[in-house]
This record gives sequence, C-alpha cells and structure tokens, in this order.
Amino acid sequence: MRLRYLGVSIAVFAGASIFKILPLGAASSLGGRVARFVGPHLRRHEIARKNFQRALPDRSEAVAQRALTKMWDNFGRTIAEFVHLAEFARLMGDRHSLIEFDGLDRLKRLRKDHRSAIFISGHMGNWELAPSMVRHAGFETVVIYHPFHEPYVDRLARKCRGAINPRLMANKGQERELVAALRGDLSLCMLVDQKPRRGPMMEFLGHDAKTETAPAKLALRYGVPIVPIRVQRLKGVHFKITAYPPIDTTGVENGESGVAEITAAINKVLEGWIRECPADWHWVHRRWPD
Repeated sequence: MRLRYLGVSIAVFAGASIFKILPLGAASSLGGRVARFVGPHLRRHEIARKNFQRALPDRSEAVAQRALTKMWDNFGRTIAEFVHLAEFARLMGDRHSLIEFDGLDRLKRLRKDHRSAIFISGHMGNWELAPSMVRHAGFETVVIYHPFHEPYVDRLARKCRGAINPRLMANKGQERELVAALRGDLSLCMLVDQKPRRGPMMEFLGHDAKTETAPAKLALRYGVPIVPIRVQRLKGVHFKITAYPPIDTTGVENGESGVAEITAAINKVLEGWIRECPADWHWVHRRWPD
C-alpha cells in the first residue's frame, strides 16, 4: 500500500512541477489537452457515459459525446490550475482578475444580516475557486474538502487550496466540528453533489441517490442561510462565479421532514445547473446505485 501511495505521489508531484513551471494559461491548456486524450480511455469514462444517459435520457448520443469531451477538458484544466490557485487569489479584485463575480452585492448585504452562512456548490467549472467570492464578500469561511488517500498529495492539495481559503476541514463526518465553526461565526463552503458516506436516498436528476443532508440540518437548527454558489468556466482560465438567493426556508420546521424539504430544494438547484449545461458537471462519480 505504501509503495502504491509513493508511486502515485511521485507521479502527482512530477505533473504538478510541470504545470507550475508553465504560465497559468499554458498549464491549463496542456491539462485540458491531456485529459481530452486520456479521459475517454479510462473506466471512469464509461461510468460518466452511463450516468449521462441515466440522468438525461432525452439527449442524443452526439450531445453526450460532446458534453463528456468538454467535461474531460474542464477536469484536466482544473487539475493543472490547482498549483496556480495563488495566482487567481493574487489577481482577485484587480483589473486583470480572471474571475467575474455575479451577485457580490447580494452577498455583501447578506453579510450585514448574518454573521455566518452555508455556501453550497457542485463539481462544476473550477470548483476550487468557489470560496473566493464568499471571502471577497466579507465572510470568514471554512472549506469542507475530501482528503486524498495519499498523504503527500493531500499535503500539496491543502497547501494549494490555502491560497484561496486558509481554513480547511476534512469531511470525515464530524458534525460537532461543523457546529463549532458556525458558533464561532465562521461560514461553511461545501460541495454537495457527490454521494456521501451516509445519507438518505432522495431523488437527484430523476433517480434516487444517497444524498448529503448536513447543510439542511445545520441551517434549520442554527438559523443560518444556505446560499448556492455556481462556478462556470467562460473561456480558458476566465470564470464567472454566481451567488444565488438563499434557499427559502420560510416556515420549514426543524425535523426530518424539514430537512428532506430543504435538501430536495438544494438538489433542484444543482439539477437546474446540470441540465442547463451538462458539460460543466463532473459525471465520473458513481452517483447512483448500479
């Protein structure tokens, strides 16, 4: 096992070194080209193809093929951009900024009324950039992330992510740590589109799937808003990050039925984004039971 971790770590560090040497735009372009070539030959591509057909049966095979090609391009670019996250952060707010914010004023107004919030997003565009808008609006945040199995790779990932948001928390199911963050006036940034370790089966893109309920539970229990954040790749290394109005929790009671109602509303938001632009979503995960 240790030898496997070592081999993976060496490969990752070699790739990261190459991408780091290159300028951001060139690194992103190279990452996209490599992924477009390699991705369709991986077993994950078949998972992605089946997921696409299951979730969007009305789309033709040609549409699916184009979407998955763009998906691999985006994934390769996102990987290559990982070691350049500090550059995105450095240019934030500058006239040369690579990120366009839509809804920033909405977030700033929300900050005046709430000391903390729960920001939810999915694996779309370069999802690592989502917390940048939240921090730009004045929220102090904790990013909940899935750690890599390889310790050296995880250490590199944490270092890169720290350029966008210095506070990181591994998603190991420790709810008390999430509660402590909210009570400390810290906001949470969470990706909620993948299958969690635990969770009820709820409809997602027309089929039942294990679903993350932590945002709904925490929001109802502590009265904090849930704000959807969408990241879209515009062209190359240019992005648009949109803050949507908070999920409506008016009149929803804290309890199992209330959590289900709010979680369903979150799923609807994610579904809307995916149906609007299927190529944006990372289809390769085993989202539904076989």
